[in-house]
Amino acid sequence: MACLSVGLDTREREGALHVELSGELDISSAAAVESRLLELEDGNAPERVILDLRAVSFLDSTGLSLLINVDRRLRSEGRRLTVVSGTGAPHRILEISGLGSHIEIVEDLDS
Repeated sequence: MACLSVGLDTREREGALHVELSGELDISSAAAVESRLLELEDGNAPERVILDLRAVSFLDSTGLSLLINVDRRLRSEGRRLTVVSGTGAPHRILEISGLGSHIEIVEDLDS
């Protein structure tokens, strides 16, 4: 990935693809993140993708759109998305947006 304002780290976790993002998920990074997620999904075809936002310091409307697109895509393929919001900035934005009524959002990995 080119020099972006967001980091992306992946690993398998209990049969799911765990993607940990850090930094800023915004208009400057969302397209590259989505592209990388598509590559990872195609390579693994996991039943579940865990998108961990606990280390994300900033999330804008483009980042929210990315979450909606990933969820829609996975659902259409019979898979599911879980977003780990933590208690910081992403949690507040997700709560205000009401996205939790459409996407599975948890505060921590044990939820």
